[in-house]
Amino acid sequence: MSKAKTETAPSAEAVKAREVLFFELEYVAVNGRQLVFDVLKQVMKSKDIDVTPALFSRCGLTPRPGKAIQAMIADSGRNLTTGDQLTEQAESLLIKAFAEKAELNKSLPAIIKAAQGMNIQVVALSAWPEAAAKELMKKTGLFEMGVDLVAMDSTDPIFPRADHWLRILKQRGQDEIPAIAIVASRAACKGALTAGATCIALPDAYTAFEDFTGAKAVLDTLGDLSAKELLDLVSRR
Repeated sequence: MSKAKTETAPSAEAVKAREVLFFELEYVAVNGRQLVFDVLKQVMKSKDIDVTPALFSRCGLTPRPGKAIQAMIADSGRNLTTGDQLTEQAESLLIKAFAEKAELNKSLPAIIKAAQGMNIQVVALSAWPEAAAKELMKKTGLFEMGVDLVAMDSTDPIFPRADHWLRILKQRGQDEIPAIAIVASRAACKGALTAGATCIALPDAYTAFEDFTGAKAVLDTLGDLSAKELLDLVSRR
């Protein structure tokens, strides 16, 4: 089970926003998927499990490494009992990698600024504990850009599901206004669409094969459209 944790209570401005735009902090705002791949490859090597791109795409597309490690162990057919230790190691290495290697998507600031200019509240969504997500927000300057944070300490294998989206919107008092989601995986896209959001898909090297049916657009990079073009495409007001 996971529980939604907001960085702060939504401001009056957030509640009154005409729409709300969410993006995945680790997989849209920064190059998190590659960092996860690199860490899992390092950690699983100690158990003689070679994390190839194919194995990662099959087992590793989870919000945090624990479920991916369990899936990779099961895929190997071996009876390993060190999954919890490997998860702790992987999470520690990932937090360090986010602090040292995460790079903000260069096209995101323009989208944030344009959205705010249209009275669209911008929110970063994370499956990580609040402390880790806050550090990444600070490193990338997203707090300074006026972006809100919703950090969910979620170890669910699929994130964010439709119920995550609906719970977040209700807690923020924004369940009556249109939601927009920029997501990097089919699971996140499906959850957002089911919750009634309009989606932009931004697959990475490991999710490019997935089916993003229902998304308004599937982009190779956020720079494929100007900020105005992107927001005009998804805005419903």
